[in-house]
Amino acid sequence: EANSLASRLVMRRFSPGQIIFHHGDPGGLLYIISSGKVKITHATPDGQEALLAILGQGEFFGELALLDNSTRSATAEAIQQTATLTLHRDDFRRFIAQNPDFAMHVLQTMAQHIRRLNGQLSDIFFLDLPGRLARTLLRLAEQHGKVTPDGILIDLALTQTDLAEMTGATRVSINKTLGRFRRAGWVKTKGRRFTILDRDALVNLILISGGSVY
Repeated sequence: EANSLASRLVMRRFSPGQIIFHHGDPGGLLYIISSGKVKITHATPDGQEALLAILGQGEFFGELALLDNSTRSATAEAIQQTATLTLHRDDFRRFIAQNPDFAMHVLQTMAQHIRRLNGQLSDIFFLDLPGRLARTLLRLAEQHGKVTPDGILIDLALTQTDLAEMTGATRVSINKTLGRFRRAGWVKTKGRRFTILDRDALVNLILISGGSVY
C-alpha cells in the first residue's frame, strides 16, 4: 500500500511569494511539505487578511476541500523555496478508506488545526495586544524555534504585518508593542528574525492579560 501511494505522489516546487492556491479555487490536491514553509491566510470581504498558520516540513494542507468537495477555504502561499508532494483527491480518499491508521492521522492533524484556530480566536477576544503578541511569539517559537546561545530564534522571516495579521492588530500597534518588548529585554529583532530572550516574561504577560498557557 505504501509503495502504491508513493508512486502516485507528484513533486511540485514553489518560489517564495508564489501562490499555491487561492481562497475559492477548486480543490483537487493534498499538499505535503517536503521542504520549505507555507503560510495559510484568509481575506475578509472588506479586504483585511488573517494569517491562520505557517506550516513547515512534514505538515500537510488542502485536505478540507478533498473531504467535502468544496472550494478552497483559504489561500496558501510559499514563503520560502518550497517543495511539496501532492496527492490527487481520488487517491487520497481511497487511501483513507483503506487505511484506518492514516485516516486517524488526518483526523488528529485536523483537530490540531482546529485547536490552534480556536486559540487564536479566543486570544483576540480575551487578551490585550501585548498578551496576544506574546502568545503568538511563543506559539511560533514552539513550531519553528531553534535554541541559540541568546535564546529561542524563530526560524522564519517575519514582518510586522505578518504579526499584525496573526494577532488581529495593526502594523503600527505591533511596532509599538514590539518596541516595549525590546526595551524590556524580552525579545531581540534582527532584520525579519525574532529571538525570544525571556520566555518566562512572555508567559507572565499572558497570565496578567487573563489568559492561560497551553
